[in-house]
Amino acid sequence: MKRWKLITLITTGAIILLAFAFVVSGLLPYRVYIVHTGSMSPTIPSTSAVIVRTHEYQVGQPISFYEQGTVITHRLVRINADGTIDTKGDANATDDPWHVPTSAVIGGVVAAPPQLGYWLQYLRNPFGLASILLSLIACWLIWSFADGSQAQGDARRERAPAKRRIALVRHGRRPSHIPRAAHQ
Repeated sequence: MKRWKLITLITTGAIILLAFAFVVSGLLPYRVYIVHTGSMSPTIPSTSAVIVRTHEYQVGQPISFYEQGTVITHRLVRINADGTIDTKGDANATDDPWHVPTSAVIGGVVAAPPQLGYWLQYLRNPFGLASILLSLIACWLIWSFADGSQAQGDARRERAPAKRRIALVRHGRRPSHIPRAAHQ
């Protein structure tokens, strides 16, 4: 049983590390960004993460782009003849005051899981990551301890009837389930 737990733990860890390596390496055509404001609410609430497919977008779709060094996610309203685009946050009453060059567009949003941005931000903090790792280690130790206690309890229960028979025979009593020897 412990061998399967170890194999499961190693396999799960390897899968998570591989997925993380693919995302960080940039081999996939997707990027993940955190939404910090409510300008796209209720479509994309604050603390959501947006998964952006690079270089693919269309009018009417939420897109992520760079504006003064910051990544912003707003809806693409129109593409202008001069090579710029107009955007607008869903929660805003008017279009954004800037005209974004198409070279600054990262791509179109394909998914926006709510609250995922909060957890990504939490894991970026060394203390947040450490708290998750310590929690996993604590759960693993509790799980191992519980399995060890159960195994010890099972072993005690298996030994208990034998000890009881020996004690009864030593005191001259015979348990009812042990047959008497036939008189010869």
